[in-house]
Amino acid sequence: MKRLTEEQSHYYKLLSSDRHTSEQICRKATAYTLTPILGEPGWDEITYYQDSPFDQNGNPVPTEYVYVLANHSMPGMVKIGMTIRDVNTRANEISGTTGVPTPWIPVYSFKCFDAYKLEQELHKYFDAVRVAKNREMFHMHSKDAIDIVNKIGEKYTIAPLNTLISDFKTENND
Repeated sequence: MKRLTEEQSHYYKLLSSDRHTSEQICRKATAYTLTPILGEPGWDEITYYQDSPFDQNGNPVPTEYVYVLANHSMPGMVKIGMTIRDVNTRANEISGTTGVPTPWIPVYSFKCFDAYKLEQELHKYFDAVRVAKNREMFHMHSKDAIDIVNKIGEKYTIAPLNTLISDFKTENND
């Protein structure tokens, strides 16, 4: 894990305990800062961060993925989930559990911002074809899942951010 200066942390995504569980913070954190606690010498507050959502030129960069997985043992079904890590690694983890007869195959990954929110929106959209309420599996063809991920996911990509930035610059230059 990388230690950041306060200046560097400005360009990273804050992992807030108000929004994330301790487990989520541990999984997502790639960097941290230490801030001395006033009045308590020798004690520091630790703040955790996720990968920088900006490149070296200050342009936004998506850092998360929503994926579509298929499994030969479950024809006509897909699994739609999210990860902040490599999609193949996540598919291997899921495939390694007991009760999965054949490996999950990543058929699509969609790089985005706030994959958790996009995943929730997709699950709600596909609720009528959900296999079970507590599962991320859906009765549908992978092509249909991919089409909807792209359609709904568009607002979680860089294009809407570039439009907002462009509109802001236009409004303030007039």
